[in-house]
Amino acid sequence: MTINAFLPIGAIGDQDRADTLLELAFLVTAADGRLAAEEAAAFRELMERVRGRTVSDDEVGVLYARFTKELDGATCIDRVKAIAPKLAPDLRESAFRVVLALALIDRDASPQEDALIDVLFHSLDLALDRAEALAKEVRVALSPPPSSAVPTA
Repeated sequence: MTINAFLPIGAIGDQDRADTLLELAFLVTAADGRLAAEEAAAFRELMERVRGRTVSDDEVGVLYARFTKELDGATCIDRVKAIAPKLAPDLRESAFRVVLALALIDRDASPQEDALIDVLFHSLDLALDRAEALAKEVRVALSPPPSSAVPTA
């Protein structure tokens, strides 16, 4: 399963809206202080989807640098609290889905990522039942398929 299953349907034309979604995604990858290969690949897929085109390594690096600079003197949770409420209502569920998928894509959600997702849920003002349904959807989609091996006697 790739991150594409959790992405907005198409490119986001408004750069501010797109960048807010991308920064939220970045923040969950930065929350635990390490960037897993799966997270980096998924972030690139997200950036390409949101931009509507292939992106270069330099473009990804420039965006990472910009978002890292925004963190200067703040925590990832502080930034989520600052930017998530500004996200357009029509992108909030997509953002929650994407952030949760990024946290789980490396099969190693950290306590820092869990805390960030909790803050994101509150900052996006999602209904609890809807957030739980979205979380279940993401967890099921990212779960490894059940083993098809049949035990032998």
